[in-house]
Amino acid sequence: MRLAPGLILLLLLTLLAGLAVVTPSLYVAGQVRDADGPVTGARVRLKGAALTARTDVRGRFRFPYSFSGRRVTAWKEGYFIGGSRLSSSPVIHLTRLPAVDNDTYEWVDPAPNPAASHNCANCHAEIYREWSHSAHAYSVTGRRFRNLYEGTDWHGNAHVGWGLLTQYPDGAGVCASCHAPATKAYDLRQVQGVAERGVHCDYCHKIASVAEGTIGLTHGRFNLRLLRPLEGQLFFGALDDVDRGEDAYSPLYRDSRYCASCHEGIVFGVHVYSTFSEWQVSPAARQGRQCQDCHMKPTGRMTNMAPHHGGIERDPNTLANHRFFDDSQDAMLRRAIKTSVRFERQPGKVRAWVRLWAEGVGHRLPTGFVDRHLVLVVEGQASDGRTVPLKAGPQLPALVGEELAGRPGRLYARVLRDFEGRSPVPFWLASPDPPLDTRLTPGKTEEDFFDFPTTLTRLCLRILYRRFWPEVVRSKQWPDNDLLVSEHVFLFLSE
Repeated sequence: MRLAPGLILLLLLTLLAGLAVVTPSLYVAGQVRDADGPVTGARVRLKGAALTARTDVRGRFRFPYSFSGRRVTAWKEGYFIGGSRLSSSPVIHLTRLPAVDNDTYEWVDPAPNPAASHNCANCHAEIYREWSHSAHAYSVTGRRFRNLYEGTDWHGNAHVGWGLLTQYPDGAGVCASCHAPATKAYDLRQVQGVAERGVHCDYCHKIASVAEGTIGLTHGRFNLRLLRPLEGQLFFGALDDVDRGEDAYSPLYRDSRYCASCHEGIVFGVHVYSTFSEWQVSPAARQGRQCQDCHMKPTGRMTNMAPHHGGIERDPNTLANHRFFDDSQDAMLRRAIKTSVRFERQPGKVRAWVRLWAEGVGHRLPTGFVDRHLVLVVEGQASDGRTVPLKAGPQLPALVGEELAGRPGRLYARVLRDFEGRSPVPFWLASPDPPLDTRLTPGKTEEDFFDFPTTLTRLCLRILYRRFWPEVVRSKQWPDNDLLVSEHVFLFLSE
Protein backbone atom coordinates (compact mmCIF):
# COMPACT_ATOMS: atom_id res chain seq x y z
CA MET A 1 0.00 0.00 0.00
CA ARG A 2 1.33 3.40 -0.97
CA LEU A 3 1.01 6.23 1.56
CA ALA A 4 0.17 9.74 0.55
CA PRO A 5 3.10 12.20 0.75
CA GLY A 6 1.30 14.24 3.40
CA LEU A 7 0.82 11.20 5.61
CA ILE A 8 4.50 10.26 5.27
CA LEU A 9 5.52 13.74 6.36
CA LEU A 10 3.16 13.58 9.35
CA LEU A 11 4.59 10.22 10.44
CA LEU A 12 8.17 11.53 10.19
CA LEU A 13 7.36 14.61 12.27
CA THR A 14 5.71 12.44 14.90
CA LEU A 15 8.74 10.13 15.04
CA LEU A 16 11.16 13.05 15.41
CA ALA A 17 9.03 14.58 18.13
CA GLY A 18 9.12 11.30 20.03
CA LEU A 19 12.93 11.09 19.73
CA ALA A 20 13.26 14.64 21.02
CA VAL A 21 11.37 13.59 24.12
CA VAL A 22 13.50 10.57 24.93
CA THR A 23 16.94 11.74 23.68
CA PRO A 24 18.91 13.86 26.22
CA SER A 25 20.29 17.25 25.17
CA LEU A 26 23.69 17.11 23.49
CA TYR A 27 24.92 20.28 25.23
CA VAL A 28 24.84 22.04 28.59
CA ALA A 29 24.42 25.80 28.20
CA GLY A 30 25.43 28.44 30.71
CA GLN A 31 26.07 32.14 31.12
CA VAL A 32 28.85 34.41 32.41
CA ARG A 33 27.75 37.56 34.24
CA ASP A 34 29.21 40.37 36.30
CA ALA A 35 27.49 42.95 38.50
CA ASP A 36 26.19 44.76 35.41
CA GLY A 37 24.88 41.80 33.49
CA PRO A 38 26.10 39.36 30.80
CA VAL A 39 29.82 39.35 29.95
CA THR A 40 30.67 39.08 26.26
CA GLY A 41 33.91 37.52 25.02
CA ALA A 42 34.86 35.74 28.24
CA ARG A 43 37.01 32.63 27.88
CA VAL A 44 35.32 29.62 29.48
CA ARG A 45 37.44 26.56 30.15
CA LEU A 46 36.80 23.04 31.30
CA LYS A 47 39.04 23.24 34.38
CA GLY A 48 42.39 21.53 33.97
CA ALA A 49 41.71 20.72 30.32
CA ALA A 50 42.35 22.30 26.92
CA LEU A 51 38.66 22.54 25.96
CA THR A 52 37.51 26.19 25.83
CA ALA A 53 34.57 28.27 24.62
CA ARG A 54 33.83 31.98 24.22
CA THR A 55 30.73 33.72 25.49
CA ASP A 56 28.46 35.35 22.92
CA VAL A 57 26.85 38.80 23.05
CA ARG A 58 24.49 37.54 25.75
CA GLY A 59 27.28 36.01 27.82
CA ARG A 60 26.21 32.49 26.89
CA PHE A 61 28.38 29.43 26.34
CA ARG A 62 27.87 25.71 25.96
CA PHE A 63 29.83 22.48 26.42
CA PRO A 64 29.04 18.90 25.40
CA TYR A 65 26.66 17.16 27.78
CA SER A 66 29.26 14.46 28.41
CA PHE A 67 31.16 16.96 30.58
CA SER A 68 28.20 17.65 32.83
CA GLY A 69 29.25 17.72 36.47
CA ARG A 70 32.78 18.93 35.68
CA ARG A 71 33.95 22.33 36.85
CA VAL A 72 34.17 25.16 34.33
CA THR A 73 35.92 28.49 34.78
CA ALA A 74 35.66 31.86 33.07
CA TRP A 75 38.01 34.77 32.68
CA LYS A 76 38.15 38.07 30.85
CA GLU A 77 40.75 40.82 31.05
CA GLY A 78 40.01 43.10 33.99
CA TYR A 79 38.38 40.36 36.08
CA PHE A 80 39.22 37.71 38.63
CA ILE A 81 38.73 34.14 37.40
CA GLY A 82 35.30 32.70 38.24
CA GLY A 83 33.99 29.15 38.27
CA SER A 84 30.96 26.86 38.59
CA ARG A 85 29.89 23.27 38.17
CA LEU A 86 28.68 22.39 34.69
CA SER A 87 25.10 21.52 35.53
CA SER A 88 21.69 22.69 34.34
CA SER A 89 22.06 26.31 33.10
CA PRO A 90 25.12 27.20 35.22
CA VAL A 91 25.92 30.87 35.82
CA ILE A 92 29.51 32.00 36.41
CA HIS A 93 29.85 35.33 38.19
CA LEU A 94 32.94 37.45 37.49
CA THR A 95 34.27 40.13 39.82
CA ARG A 96 36.24 43.09 38.53
CA LEU A 97 39.85 43.62 39.60
CA PRO A 98 40.67 46.59 41.85
CA ALA A 99 40.81 49.86 39.96
CA VAL A 100 43.96 51.16 41.65
CA ASP A 101 47.09 49.74 43.26
CA ASN A 102 47.31 49.74 47.05
CA ASP A 103 50.68 51.23 47.92
CA THR A 104 50.28 50.33 51.63
CA TYR A 105 49.95 46.59 50.92
CA GLU A 106 52.06 44.28 53.11
CA TRP A 107 53.94 41.62 51.18
CA VAL A 108 53.26 37.93 51.77
CA ASP A 109 56.27 35.95 52.97
CA PRO A 110 57.01 33.00 50.66
CA ALA A 111 58.39 30.79 53.45
CA PRO A 112 56.21 28.07 55.03
CA ASN A 113 54.38 29.12 58.18
CA PRO A 114 51.22 27.35 59.40
CA ALA A 115 50.31 30.45 61.44
CA ALA A 116 50.22 32.61 58.29
CA SER A 117 47.65 31.05 55.98
CA HIS A 118 48.62 32.98 52.87
CA ASN A 119 52.35 32.18 52.97
CA CYS A 120 53.17 30.76 49.57
CA ALA A 121 54.97 27.56 50.60
CA ASN A 122 52.08 26.40 52.77
CA CYS A 123 50.25 25.35 49.62
CA HIS A 124 52.88 25.51 46.88
CA ALA A 125 55.66 23.54 48.53
CA GLU A 126 57.32 22.25 45.36
CA ILE A 127 57.22 25.63 43.63
CA TYR A 128 58.71 27.23 46.74
CA ARG A 129 61.46 24.61 46.83
CA GLU A 130 62.39 25.35 43.22
CA TRP A 131 62.33 29.11 43.73
CA SER A 132 64.36 28.93 46.94
CA HIS A 133 67.26 27.45 44.96
CA SER A 134 67.10 30.15 42.30
CA ALA A 135 69.10 33.36 41.95
CA HIS A 136 65.86 35.30 42.45
CA ALA A 137 65.73 34.10 46.04
CA TYR A 138 69.24 35.47 46.67
CA SER A 139 69.01 38.70 44.71
CA VAL A 140 69.43 40.74 47.92
CA THR A 141 71.54 38.45 50.08
CA GLY A 142 73.78 36.73 47.51
CA ARG A 143 77.29 36.79 48.91
CA ARG A 144 79.20 37.69 45.75
CA PHE A 145 76.64 40.32 44.86
CA ARG A 146 76.90 41.95 48.28
CA ASN A 147 80.70 41.83 48.12
CA LEU A 148 80.58 43.81 44.87
CA TYR A 149 77.95 46.19 46.22
CA GLU A 150 79.68 46.87 49.55
CA GLY A 151 83.34 46.54 48.54
CA THR A 152 83.94 43.60 50.87
CA ASP A 153 85.51 40.18 50.29
CA TRP A 154 84.23 36.65 50.89
CA HIS A 155 85.18 36.88 54.57
CA GLY A 156 83.57 40.28 55.16
CA ASN A 157 86.74 42.36 55.10
CA ALA A 158 85.99 45.94 54.04
CA HIS A 159 87.53 48.01 51.22
CA VAL A 160 88.73 45.03 49.21
CA GLY A 161 88.72 45.23 45.42
CA TRP A 162 85.72 46.38 43.44
CA GLY A 163 82.89 47.98 45.39
CA LEU A 164 80.01 50.19 44.30
CA LEU A 165 79.61 51.87 47.69
CA THR A 166 83.35 52.49 48.05
CA GLN A 167 84.13 53.51 44.47
CA TYR A 168 80.90 55.19 43.36
CA PRO A 169 78.77 55.86 46.47
CA ASP A 170 76.35 58.14 44.61
CA GLY A 171 75.14 55.06 42.72
CA ALA A 172 74.11 53.16 45.85
CA GLY A 173 70.45 53.01 44.85
CA VAL A 174 70.89 51.66 41.35
CA CYS A 175 70.63 47.98 42.34
CA ALA A 176 67.50 48.02 44.52
CA SER A 177 64.89 48.42 41.77
CA CYS A 178 65.70 44.95 40.38
CA HIS A 179 67.43 43.14 43.23
CA ALA A 180 64.96 44.25 45.93
CA PRO A 181 61.82 45.29 44.04
CA ALA A 182 59.54 44.96 47.08
CA THR A 183 61.35 47.63 49.09
CA LYS A 184 61.33 51.40 49.02
CA ALA A 185 64.80 51.51 50.55
CA TYR A 186 67.56 53.23 48.59
CA ASP A 187 70.48 51.36 50.18
CA LEU A 188 70.35 47.56 50.04
CA ARG A 189 71.84 47.38 53.52
CA GLN A 190 68.57 48.85 54.82
CA VAL A 191 66.31 46.25 53.22
CA GLN A 192 64.35 44.30 55.85
CA GLY A 193 61.48 41.87 56.25
CA VAL A 194 59.89 40.12 53.29
CA ALA A 195 61.66 42.53 50.89
CA GLU A 196 64.92 40.84 51.88
CA ARG A 197 63.60 37.72 50.16
CA GLY A 198 64.55 39.41 46.89
CA VAL A 199 62.51 38.71 43.77
CA HIS A 200 59.87 36.75 45.64
CA CYS A 201 56.58 35.04 44.81
CA ASP A 202 54.16 37.72 45.96
CA TYR A 203 55.96 40.50 44.13
CA CYS A 204 56.16 38.61 40.84
CA HIS A 205 52.49 37.63 41.00
CA LYS A 206 51.33 41.21 41.62
CA ILE A 207 52.69 42.46 38.26
CA ALA A 208 49.72 43.60 36.20
CA SER A 209 51.53 45.07 33.18
CA VAL A 210 54.70 46.64 31.87
CA ALA A 211 54.71 50.42 32.23
CA GLU A 212 55.49 52.90 29.48
CA GLY A 213 59.12 53.56 30.40
CA THR A 214 61.94 52.78 28.00
CA ILE A 215 63.12 49.24 28.59
CA GLY A 216 66.77 49.40 29.53
CA LEU A 217 66.56 52.95 30.88
CA THR A 218 63.67 52.48 33.31
CA HIS A 219 64.66 49.61 35.55
CA GLY A 220 62.89 46.97 37.59
CA ARG A 221 59.97 48.09 39.72
CA PHE A 222 59.95 51.54 38.10
CA ASN A 223 58.88 49.99 34.81
CA LEU A 224 56.34 47.51 36.16
CA ARG A 225 52.74 48.25 37.08
CA LEU A 226 51.59 46.42 40.21
CA LEU A 227 48.04 45.76 41.34
CA ARG A 228 47.86 45.12 45.07
CA PRO A 229 44.44 44.82 46.72
CA LEU A 230 43.13 46.97 49.54
CA GLU A 231 41.27 43.96 50.96
CA GLY A 232 41.59 40.23 50.40
CA GLN A 233 44.14 38.92 47.93
CA LEU A 234 45.03 39.05 44.26
CA PHE A 235 47.51 36.90 42.35
CA PHE A 236 48.20 37.09 38.62
CA GLY A 237 49.43 33.96 36.88
CA ALA A 238 49.81 32.01 33.66
CA LEU A 239 46.79 29.70 34.17
CA ASP A 240 43.31 31.00 33.33
CA ASP A 241 41.31 28.39 35.27
CA VAL A 242 42.40 28.86 38.91
CA ASP A 243 39.11 30.00 40.43
CA ARG A 244 39.79 30.38 44.15
CA GLY A 245 38.35 33.89 44.03
CA GLU A 246 41.70 35.68 44.34
CA ASP A 247 43.40 34.73 41.06
CA ALA A 248 43.58 36.46 37.71
CA TYR A 249 45.10 35.38 34.44
CA SER A 250 47.60 37.47 32.48
CA PRO A 251 49.15 36.53 29.12
CA LEU A 252 52.10 38.72 30.12
CA TYR A 253 53.35 35.82 32.26
CA ARG A 254 54.28 33.91 29.10
CA ASP A 255 55.77 36.97 27.37
CA SER A 256 59.44 38.03 27.31
CA ARG A 257 58.39 41.60 28.13
CA TYR A 258 57.63 40.36 31.64
CA CYS A 259 61.36 39.73 32.15
CA ALA A 260 62.70 42.74 30.28
CA SER A 261 62.63 45.45 32.93
CA CYS A 262 65.22 43.64 35.04
CA HIS A 263 67.13 41.82 32.31
CA GLU A 264 67.91 44.84 30.15
CA GLY A 265 69.78 47.73 31.68
CA ILE A 266 71.91 50.69 30.70
CA VAL A 267 73.46 51.88 33.96
CA PHE A 268 75.61 55.02 34.17
CA GLY A 269 75.60 55.00 30.37
CA VAL A 270 77.00 51.45 30.19
CA HIS A 271 75.00 48.58 28.67
CA VAL A 272 75.41 46.26 31.65
CA TYR A 273 72.48 43.91 30.98
CA SER A 274 71.45 43.13 27.40
CA THR A 275 69.62 39.79 27.47
CA PHE A 276 66.26 41.16 26.32
CA SER A 277 67.66 43.11 23.37
CA GLU A 278 69.75 40.07 22.42
CA TRP A 279 66.58 37.98 22.40
CA GLN A 280 64.76 40.54 20.25
CA VAL A 281 67.17 40.00 17.35
CA SER A 282 67.58 36.24 17.84
CA PRO A 283 66.17 33.37 15.76
CA ALA A 284 64.18 32.37 18.86
CA ALA A 285 62.26 35.65 18.83
CA ARG A 286 61.52 35.31 15.13
CA GLN A 287 60.16 31.83 15.83
CA GLY A 288 57.92 33.18 18.61
CA ARG A 289 59.82 31.53 21.47
CA GLN A 290 59.73 33.52 24.70
CA CYS A 291 62.14 33.60 27.65
CA GLN A 292 59.76 31.47 29.70
CA ASP A 293 59.75 28.69 27.09
CA CYS A 294 63.34 27.83 28.03
CA HIS A 295 63.83 29.25 31.51
CA MET A 296 60.49 28.12 32.96
CA LYS A 297 60.23 24.92 30.95
CA PRO A 298 58.17 22.36 32.90
CA THR A 299 60.17 19.69 34.65
CA GLY A 300 57.55 17.06 33.79
CA ARG A 301 57.54 15.92 37.41
CA MET A 302 55.00 18.24 39.04
CA THR A 303 51.36 17.39 38.37
CA ASN A 304 49.68 19.38 41.14
CA MET A 305 50.66 22.92 42.19
CA ALA A 306 48.90 22.72 45.54
CA PRO A 307 48.36 19.08 46.60
CA HIS A 308 45.99 18.71 49.57
CA HIS A 309 45.25 22.44 49.38
CA GLY A 310 42.69 22.63 46.58
CA GLY A 311 45.03 21.93 43.67
CA ILE A 312 43.97 19.60 40.89
CA GLU A 313 45.91 17.05 38.84
CA ARG A 314 47.17 18.61 35.62
CA ASP A 315 49.26 17.77 32.60
CA PRO A 316 52.81 18.23 33.97
CA ASN A 317 53.79 19.93 30.72
CA THR A 318 51.52 22.87 31.60
CA LEU A 319 53.21 23.68 34.94
CA ALA A 320 56.26 25.94 34.76
CA ASN A 321 59.39 25.42 36.80
CA HIS A 322 60.44 28.22 39.17
CA ARG A 323 64.16 27.57 39.31
CA PHE A 324 64.41 29.37 35.95
CA PHE A 325 66.69 26.82 34.37
CA ASP A 326 65.88 23.69 32.43
CA ASP A 327 67.42 21.21 34.88
CA SER A 328 70.25 23.59 35.90
CA GLN A 329 72.39 26.44 34.61
CA ASP A 330 75.28 24.02 34.14
CA ALA A 331 73.15 21.62 32.11
CA MET A 332 71.77 24.40 29.92
CA LEU A 333 75.25 25.71 29.17
CA ARG A 334 76.53 22.25 28.29
CA ARG A 335 73.63 21.65 25.91
CA ALA A 336 73.95 25.07 24.31
CA ILE A 337 77.66 25.23 23.41
CA LYS A 338 78.73 23.05 20.49
CA THR A 339 82.19 22.44 19.04
CA SER A 340 83.76 20.73 16.06
CA VAL A 341 87.29 20.43 14.63
CA ARG A 342 88.50 19.96 11.07
CA PHE A 343 92.17 19.14 10.34
CA GLU A 344 94.25 20.02 7.29
CA ARG A 345 97.77 18.77 6.60
CA GLN A 346 99.78 21.62 5.11
CA PRO A 347 103.50 21.91 4.29
CA GLY A 348 105.42 21.70 7.56
CA LYS A 349 102.35 21.90 9.81
CA VAL A 350 98.87 20.68 10.71
CA ARG A 351 96.11 23.26 10.70
CA ALA A 352 93.15 22.69 13.03
CA TRP A 353 89.98 24.62 12.25
CA VAL A 354 88.03 24.97 15.51
CA ARG A 355 84.37 25.90 15.32
CA LEU A 356 82.15 27.04 18.22
CA TRP A 357 78.47 27.92 18.10
CA ALA A 358 75.47 28.41 20.35
CA GLU A 359 72.52 26.09 19.76
CA GLY A 360 68.98 26.30 21.11
CA VAL A 361 69.43 29.61 22.92
CA GLY A 362 67.61 32.93 22.55
CA HIS A 363 70.45 35.28 23.46
CA ARG A 364 74.20 35.60 23.21
CA LEU A 365 76.47 33.37 25.29
CA PRO A 366 77.22 34.14 27.95
CA THR A 367 74.53 36.68 28.82
CA GLY A 368 73.38 38.45 31.97
CA PHE A 369 75.90 40.37 34.05
CA VAL A 370 78.43 42.07 31.82
CA ASP A 371 81.55 40.36 33.24
CA ARG A 372 80.51 36.78 32.47
CA HIS A 373 82.68 35.14 29.84
CA LEU A 374 83.72 31.90 28.14
CA VAL A 375 87.30 30.73 27.67
CA LEU A 376 88.24 28.27 24.95
CA VAL A 377 91.53 26.54 25.82
CA VAL A 378 93.21 24.66 22.97
CA GLU A 379 96.03 22.19 23.49
CA GLY A 380 97.82 20.21 20.80
CA GLN A 381 99.45 16.94 21.82
CA ALA A 382 101.89 14.49 20.27
CA SER A 383 101.47 10.72 20.36
CA ASP A 384 103.34 10.50 23.68
CA GLY A 385 100.96 12.99 25.31
CA ARG A 386 103.40 15.89 25.37
CA THR A 387 102.11 19.35 24.47
CA VAL A 388 103.23 20.62 21.08
CA PRO A 389 103.79 24.36 20.60
CA LEU A 390 101.46 26.63 18.67
CA LYS A 391 102.95 27.87 15.42
CA ALA A 392 100.16 30.30 14.51
CA GLY A 393 96.69 31.18 15.75
CA PRO A 394 94.95 33.15 18.51
CA GLN A 395 96.29 33.15 22.06
CA LEU A 396 94.49 33.97 25.28
CA PRO A 397 94.95 37.52 26.62
CA ALA A 398 96.11 38.53 30.09
CA LEU A 399 92.46 39.08 31.10
CA VAL A 400 91.98 35.35 31.55
CA GLY A 401 94.57 35.20 34.33
CA GLU A 402 98.18 34.10 34.67
CA GLU A 403 97.43 30.38 34.50
CA LEU A 404 95.97 30.54 30.99
CA ALA A 405 97.30 33.77 29.46
CA GLY A 406 99.33 33.17 26.31
CA ARG A 407 98.01 29.67 25.69
CA PRO A 408 96.22 28.82 22.43
CA GLY A 409 92.56 29.70 22.65
CA ARG A 410 89.86 32.33 22.43
CA LEU A 411 88.03 34.59 24.87
CA TYR A 412 84.30 35.15 24.33
CA ALA A 413 83.37 38.19 26.37
CA ARG A 414 82.36 41.83 26.65
CA VAL A 415 85.34 43.76 27.93
CA LEU A 416 84.61 47.05 29.67
CA ARG A 417 87.34 49.70 29.73
CA ASP A 418 87.66 52.85 31.79
CA PHE A 419 88.25 56.31 30.33
CA GLU A 420 92.01 55.62 30.20
CA GLY A 421 91.50 52.35 28.31
CA ARG A 422 92.26 50.04 31.25
CA SER A 423 90.43 46.77 31.69
CA PRO A 424 88.80 44.97 33.29
CA VAL A 425 86.86 47.58 35.26
CA PRO A 426 83.48 47.49 37.02
CA PHE A 427 80.59 49.00 35.13
CA TRP A 428 80.39 51.97 37.51
CA LEU A 429 83.87 53.06 36.43
CA ALA A 430 83.57 52.13 32.75
CA SER A 431 83.49 54.33 29.69
CA PRO A 432 80.09 54.35 27.94
CA ASP A 433 81.80 53.58 24.62
CA PRO A 434 80.58 50.24 23.23
CA PRO A 435 82.84 47.49 24.57
CA LEU A 436 84.57 44.85 22.51
CA ASP A 437 82.02 42.01 22.31
CA THR A 438 83.19 38.58 21.13
CA ARG A 439 80.45 36.44 22.72
CA LEU A 440 78.71 33.66 20.83
CA THR A 441 75.71 34.76 18.78
CA PRO A 442 72.74 32.44 18.11
CA GLY A 443 72.74 31.33 14.49
CA LYS A 444 76.38 32.24 13.91
CA THR A 445 79.42 29.98 13.98
CA GLU A 446 82.79 31.24 15.20
CA GLU A 447 85.79 29.64 13.52
CA ASP A 448 89.53 30.01 14.15
CA PHE A 449 92.56 28.13 12.90
CA PHE A 450 95.43 26.88 15.03
CA ASP A 451 98.66 25.69 13.38
CA PHE A 452 100.78 23.00 15.05
CA PRO A 453 103.90 20.99 14.12
CA THR A 454 103.40 17.81 12.11
CA THR A 455 103.90 15.79 15.30
CA LEU A 456 100.31 16.68 16.30
CA THR A 457 98.12 13.61 16.85
CA ARG A 458 95.26 15.00 18.92
CA LEU A 459 93.66 18.29 19.87
CA CYS A 460 92.20 18.85 23.34
CA LEU A 461 89.51 21.52 23.78
CA ARG A 462 88.26 22.86 27.08
CA ILE A 463 85.51 25.46 27.44
CA LEU A 464 85.28 27.29 30.75
CA TYR A 465 82.41 29.49 31.93
CA ARG A 466 83.27 32.22 34.40
CA ARG A 467 81.00 34.65 36.23
CA PHE A 468 83.78 37.15 37.02
CA TRP A 469 87.29 38.06 35.94
CA PRO A 470 90.06 36.12 37.70
CA GLU A 471 91.52 39.37 39.05
CA VAL A 472 88.25 40.09 40.88
CA VAL A 473 87.88 36.52 42.10
CA ARG A 474 91.38 36.56 43.54
CA SER A 475 90.96 39.88 45.35
CA LYS A 476 87.57 38.86 46.77
CA GLN A 477 88.78 35.35 47.70
CA TRP A 478 85.75 33.82 46.01
CA PRO A 479 85.59 30.04 45.48
CA ASP A 480 84.31 28.06 42.52
CA ASN A 481 84.60 30.59 39.72
CA ASP A 482 85.30 28.16 36.86
CA LEU A 483 82.69 25.84 35.42
CA LEU A 484 84.01 23.29 32.96
CA VAL A 485 81.33 23.38 30.27
CA SER A 486 82.89 20.82 27.96
CA GLU A 487 86.09 18.89 27.36
CA HIS A 488 86.71 17.06 24.09
CA VAL A 489 89.61 15.29 22.43
CA PHE A 490 89.78 15.25 18.62
CA LEU A 491 92.17 12.79 16.97
CA PHE A 492 94.23 13.69 13.90
CA LEU A 493 94.82 10.54 11.89
CA SER A 494 97.74 11.19 9.56
CA GLU A 495 97.69 9.47 6.21
